[in-house]
Amino acid sequence: MRILTACVLTMMIVGCARQAAEKQVSAPEVTEKPPSETVPVAPVVIPPARPTSVPPTTPVMKPSPEPVTPTPKPAAKPAPKPAVVPVVTKTPDGKLILGAEEWLWLDSSKQYERVKVDSGVKLSTLGVADLQSFERDGNDWVKFNHSGKSAELPVERWIKRKNGDQKRQAVVKVRAKLGELNELTEFALTAGQGIVLGVNFIRDVATVDTSRKFVQPKSKR
Repeated sequence: MRILTACVLTMMIVGCARQAAEKQVSAPEVTEKPPSETVPVAPVVIPPARPTSVPPTTPVMKPSPEPVTPTPKPAAKPAPKPAVVPVVTKTPDGKLILGAEEWLWLDSSKQYERVKVDSGVKLSTLGVADLQSFERDGNDWVKFNHSGKSAELPVERWIKRKNGDQKRQAVVKVRAKLGELNELTEFALTAGQGIVLGVNFIRDVATVDTSRKFVQPKSKR
C-alpha cells in the first residue's frame, strides 16, 4: 500500500511540473514600447440645430364661380298706343255741345250739381225744400234749402203752375257755370230735388246731344 501511494504521488508531482512548463512556453513575451506622444484632438463642436420655422399655411381659396349672366332677351316692342280721339265739345259754328247730363256749378249751393239738360223744357227748374216767402224792403223774397245749404234770394217774378194749382211759383236768378258758360239764369223753384236746364239756359249758345253725357269739363270757379 505504501508503494502504491508513493507511485500516485509521484505521478501527480510529474503532472504538475509538466503543466507549469507548458504555461511558461505558451505565455507571450511582453515587449515594452516606448511611450508615444499623445496628440490632443480638438473636440468636434456640433452647432445646435436651429428650429425650422414652418411658414403659416394659407388656406387655398377656391375661386368662386363666375355668375352666369343670362342672355338678355330682346325687348318687346310696346304696343302702339291707340290714337287719341279728341273730344268734340263744340259745333263748327262755336256752340257748346251739352250731353243729356252735365256738371253745373251753382253759387247758391257753392258746389257742383249733377243736372239734366232738356231742350223740351222752356224754363230751368231747381228742386228745393222748406220754401218760404217773405218781404224785404218792399220786395218779395224766398228762403229755401237746397243740397243741405240754405239760401235767400229775391223773387224775379211769379208764374202760375201748369197743373191748375192756385199757388204761384217763384222764379229766382242764380249764377250758374257750365263749361265756358257763366250765366245768371232764371230757375223756377219746385218742391223736391234735382235740377233741369231748359231752353232759357242753352238758347243761342249751346246744343244738346242726348247720346252723350258729361261732355263739358267742370268749369273753373
